Formats: sequence, structure tokens, C-alpha cells
Amino acid sequence: MGTNKLLLFALLPICAWAVPNANDGKLLYEESCAKCHGISSYQGLGMDEITNLIELAHWTDTCSKHFRLDWNDQDIEDTVHYLNREFFRLDR
Repeated sequence: MGTNKLLLFALLPICAWAVPNANDGKLLYEESCAKCHGISSYQGLGMDEITNLIELAHWTDTCSKHFRLDWNDQDIEDTVHYLNREFFRLDR
């Protein structure tokens, strides 16, 4: 097996982990965010000014830190993916 294929197999688990999972994001949102932001419609606190995914990720990360949720980067990405799919529908 060539070095390139070996490297590909070594990196495959990392690449698979980095794919956002909206179902995990939904669970995280329902568990930690919905009590303030709602479940059937998003009730942002001045968050209607979010215009792109970078801003959405920033606010999701800020909120997780403020409430000491101990979320990792994957949790943030999953939740942003869910929020965008269900509520924000921002362009990438």
C-alpha cells in the first residue's frame, strides 16, 4: 500500500468526525438552548441580525461558553448546522 493511501486511511476518522450532524445538533439544542430560544420557532435575543454562518457559529460558541456547556468544536458545528437548517437558512 502506498504512502498516500496509508495517510488517507489514517486521516479518514478525522474527516468523518468533522462532518456536521444536524440530529446531534438538534439534541444539543433541545437539551441546552430550547428553554430560552424555543423549540418550534427560534426566539432570538437580538439575534435576527445574524447574516451568515460565521456569525451564527460565533453566537452559538459564545452562548455555550456563557452557560458553561462544555461543548467542543463538533458540538458547535452540529448545533449551527441544525439551527441553520431549521431556523436561519443562511447561505453558505
